[in-house]
Amino acid sequence: MTRIDFYEITESAHTADSLVCKLCHKAYQGQQKVLLLTASQQHTDRLDRLLWTSEEESFLPHDQQEQEGLLTPILLNHEADPRGDRQLLINLNDQIPLYFAQFERVIELVTNENKTTARSHYSYYKDRGYPLQHHKL
Repeated sequence: MTRIDFYEITESAHTADSLVCKLCHKAYQGQQKVLLLTASQQHTDRLDRLLWTSEEESFLPHDQQEQEGLLTPILLNHEADPRGDRQLLINLNDQIPLYFAQFERVIELVTNENKTTARSHYSYYKDRGYPLQHHKL
């Protein structure tokens, strides 16, 4: 069953974008394939730029579209097709995608700006019996 983790950003040391980059870096080091589902094309473009510059000493291979015959380690898009064998979904979208249960793990971020949406997502998963974890950062 898919495990759902909520990461609540409570300290000013973290921004949502920097945390997303750290989570992607950690997943890549653990050889997990990631779908980073964003809220819009602008959001996708911003995170695309950040993933190139987030870690000075490392490289996070990512793309906005899947290439024929190649499974990109980190796929980021706001309209992503969930094809391919991916273990982790980082959902930054206001909606819960219908295909979320095909992932081993889903991460949802909780910020001051999206608390109402995050509560709604939490209730959705809880009502369906998914194992939930909450992390305060």
